[in-house]
Amino acid sequence: MKALKHGYAIALEDLNGLRKRAGNVSDVVAWKFTMFAYRRLQHAVIAKAIEYGVPVIIVNPRGTSSVCPICGHKLTYIHRLAICERCSFIADRDTVGAMNIWLRALRVLHAHAGACWSPPSAPPMNNETRGRGRKQMRG
Repeated sequence: MKALKHGYAIALEDLNGLRKRAGNVSDVVAWKFTMFAYRRLQHAVIAKAIEYGVPVIIVNPRGTSSVCPICGHKLTYIHRLAICERCSFIADRDTVGAMNIWLRALRVLHAHAGACWSPPSAPPMNNETRGRGRKQMRG
């Protein structure tokens, strides 16, 4: 796969069974609309990835916000701020989850590609990439 050869990949969390993991949800209609938005975004990302030949790795998100992505120690939270008492890592809950999802995806890639694999890395975004699909407001 050309994209994987160049080190590109997208990691997404598995949304199946998310409602069961979330516990009691009082407003079922609101929950369905929220899940619709997540799934719609995920499907759009997957469709573009397929169009450009970029591999998508779906990983189980269970526990991704509870362990430190640096040392693996259990995190302590103050509101949304995660703190690792072992290595002093500090980040927002969503950042921690995203980092751990990416790390799980790297493990999947490594397991499938073996020794000939190198970590995925995307080139930095340039102004052309950032502006694509947006309307520019001029003053």
